[in-house]
Amino acid sequence: MKKTIYALFDVANSPYTILVITFIFGPYFAKEIVGDPVKGAAYWQWTSGICAVSVAIFGPLIGSISDNLKNGRKYAFIVTTLLCIAVTTLFYDAMPDPNFIIFTLVIFFLSNFFYEISQMFYHSLLPNFSKKKNIGYVSGFAFSLGYIAILPVLFFILQFFILPETTLFNLDKSTGEHIRFIAYIVSCWFLLFSLPILIKLLDITIESPKKTKLFIGLKELIWNNGLTIKGKFLIARLFYADGLVVLITGGGVYAAGVHGFNQKELIILAFVGNFVAAITSYFGGHLNDRFGSKQVIEKCLIGFILTIILMVLSRNKQEFFIAVMFVGVFAGPLQSASRVLMTNLLNEKDLGKGFGLFTFSARSTAFIGPLLVGTLTYYISQKYALLAVIPLFAIGYLIFKKLDIKEIYPQ
Repeated sequence: MKKTIYALFDVANSPYTILVITFIFGPYFAKEIVGDPVKGAAYWQWTSGICAVSVAIFGPLIGSISDNLKNGRKYAFIVTTLLCIAVTTLFYDAMPDPNFIIFTLVIFFLSNFFYEISQMFYHSLLPNFSKKKNIGYVSGFAFSLGYIAILPVLFFILQFFILPETTLFNLDKSTGEHIRFIAYIVSCWFLLFSLPILIKLLDITIESPKKTKLFIGLKELIWNNGLTIKGKFLIARLFYADGLVVLITGGGVYAAGVHGFNQKELIILAFVGNFVAAITSYFGGHLNDRFGSKQVIEKCLIGFILTIILMVLSRNKQEFFIAVMFVGVFAGPLQSASRVLMTNLLNEKDLGKGFGLFTFSARSTAFIGPLLVGTLTYYISQKYALLAVIPLFAIGYLIFKKLDIKEIYPQ
């Protein structure tokens, strides 16, 4: 039951990442609000990069503060989750008019910031809902359930809001209301499936150890007469997580701008991609428990490098569709194995600050990928700008490969 409660939060938040960040509001902003898919894509990526820097700065500090407070992690998780849900509802007010460019980008920034901090604390709660012997399975199961859960939401949106001429509730398509209303669907879904873990956490007490100074505690995790194994891992993740951010936040905009995917086609792309990701995340969790996180992460990083090449070389929608399926194959296992590895490297008293640094590693340079791709898109070519992501995965792989597996899993 505990693993299901934990996994239901992945069910709760998965529509946010797929619909708000990637496949619905990103393209809607670029095409309908900005009125220029290329400029809109650049604005969206730039805002994503600025948000990433903000999360990188405040995440470790908020995590360290939570470790010094009794029940700090659980209450920080609850508050940031509810704030993300509340702010997301404001996307409904984003009219298809250039006058709403700033408004929409501010809402995107705030909702994404609260989402990322909420995710940070969610990762830190994995040990509270799993055992050492099945932590990989629980993490993979959560990602898998999240990917599966998005499918009925996508089907519902496609059948009742995107495809029909007359939508459910007779929404006004001329003002983009059928798209904007999706913000309410995402928020209600998020709240509904967050309730089990939010309620369960009220019965869980997370003790605070002896208080430590914020920056000293952070430093000791990554540096002890040299980089610790945690520090080395986080540097590697700093690069490959940046590449993943670009693919997640910019995938829908890229598909629309380069290959002309419409809203219906984007949802179908997301539908099939998530089904593939659900399968690989589930089996990836079992592989994690059997072979270790290091093996899973290495194979996924190689897979992403090859996938980006396929995406750029795609000549039509069909070829691009196939290439994107490989993003689904590797995304879930990579994210799940990274979460498990970080959990195994941390003591219980350091989970807040540890996952603050985990978030820092994913966001401190996350502005580089989106800003680089956004800038190359604006000035050169949206199609080939994606090649800039390959070095991020390659550098992450080379650093990560040097990690001694005996250091990570001491015998």
